[in-house]
Amino acid sequence: MNNLSINDIIQISNCEVINFHSKEVKFSGIAPLNRANKEQISFLINDKYIDEIYSSQAGAIICSRKTAELLGEKTSTGLIVSDNPHVTLAKISQKFFKPLHPFQGISEQAIIDKSAEIHPTATIFPFVFIAPGVRIGANSVIYSNCFVGAASTIGDDCILYPNVVIREGCRVGDRCILNPGAVVGGDGFGFAADTNENVKIPQIGGVLIEDDVEIGANSTIDRGALFDTKIGRQTKIDNLVMIAHNVVVGELCFIAAQVGIAGSTIVGNKVVMAGQVGVAGHVKIGDKVTISAQSGVSKNIPPEQFWGGSPARPYKEWAIYAATLNKIVKQTNKKS
Repeated sequence: MNNLSINDIIQISNCEVINFHSKEVKFSGIAPLNRANKEQISFLINDKYIDEIYSSQAGAIICSRKTAELLGEKTSTGLIVSDNPHVTLAKISQKFFKPLHPFQGISEQAIIDKSAEIHPTATIFPFVFIAPGVRIGANSVIYSNCFVGAASTIGDDCILYPNVVIREGCRVGDRCILNPGAVVGGDGFGFAADTNENVKIPQIGGVLIEDDVEIGANSTIDRGALFDTKIGRQTKIDNLVMIAHNVVVGELCFIAAQVGIAGSTIVGNKVVMAGQVGVAGHVKIGDKVTISAQSGVSKNIPPEQFWGGSPARPYKEWAIYAATLNKIVKQTNKKS
């Protein structure tokens, strides 16, 4: 863990600071308002906790400009004034808490093909398998029991936690995190039905994962049938998510746990899918769409809309439907 001065915080966050008598004071970590001490930075993201500022022992508090103006001279605690306190908290937290890996270097107990290109600063734990033609970038860390298939590439500063599988012909960009058990490039669910057999269609595409993507534990991203499945930069995927073959997910998306996206669907940029959303195949979802939990999407969604329900529809329409149905059920119960 690193200690940070006020000058460090200004450089990291580009925020205004108030009520600090010295910029040389050091902070050792982050804590909630009701638990922080004078060596720690706290934060106010939800205004319902504003009263806790007055009793907090925190050495500094991250808050919005509106909150700082509201507090005025009511507090002598140092304030880190941000246009987006949540983002500022995230950036500062990253400096305090960096992942510590219990092994460094390239283990002799790893199985690495001679044709693989591994940057000398990479870390390869024992019992990793790296196939022919693999390339692994600078400072990347591959934990035990990971499999990296032939001709796949992993960029710089990536982390593959234990039991991650990267099948052959897949590309992972820079600064990606794959949590335990994630599988990238498994065969897509492609079969041709005949009278007495289901004939497997070879899945000859790969998977392209762009920079700064995170994939949750036990999530799966299938390889394409003929061309690559793609995950855009800065997209964050939760645990237990299923993304089928030839899906294209845009940039800066959030996909929560247990979402399933069927084959050849196109998801735009900055799309948010809440938990257990199901999306049918060959659907197009526009930019900046939000889909509420457990929705079933069976048709295209235009950009910048909020949908919910199953089958999914514009959220206001779904809310009226749900309220009306609930009213009918209550009336029916009264009559019975």
